[in-house]
Amino acid sequence: MRIAPVTAPFSPNVQALFDRLPASWSPPFKLFTVLARDERLLLRFTGSAVSYLEPSHVTVRQREVLLLRVTARCRCANEWDMRVHYFAAEAGLCEAQVYASVHGEADDASWQPDDTVLVTGRGGEKLMPVGEERIPFDDVAVIQELLSGM
Repeated sequence: MRIAPVTAPFSPNVQALFDRLPASWSPPFKLFTVLARDERLLLRFTGSAVSYLEPSHVTVRQREVLLLRVTARCRCANEWDMRVHYFAAEAGLCEAQVYASVHGEADDASWQPDDTVLVTGRGGEKLMPVGEERIPFDDVAVIQELLSGM
């Protein structure tokens, strides 16, 4: 048995959250509308993902390069696949860069100069060594890493 998503009209708090999501996410992902059956679940789930909400301190490309690299290094295929499916094109990532997020190194020719800080010791590699089970950083740490390399 599957849990049915809620449909509009949404509660004021849920609608406010949906209004802050990027326009390309409209209508909201089914995951969000299922969690919205209990707005506490949705707000808790998205509360740690403030980088998705507008305005953001990082570009879509920065976010996706870093998250593709981290999810690849964590061997989290489901999350990596979801990011490629939904965000790679919006982030301007080509097939070679998507491939390099898993199989390449920071000096891979496909990366743009600004990407390398995200996939080297100052970005994805430092934050997530290969095989680690947990992601030991939060949005503040990511922003600090991004700014320290600029």
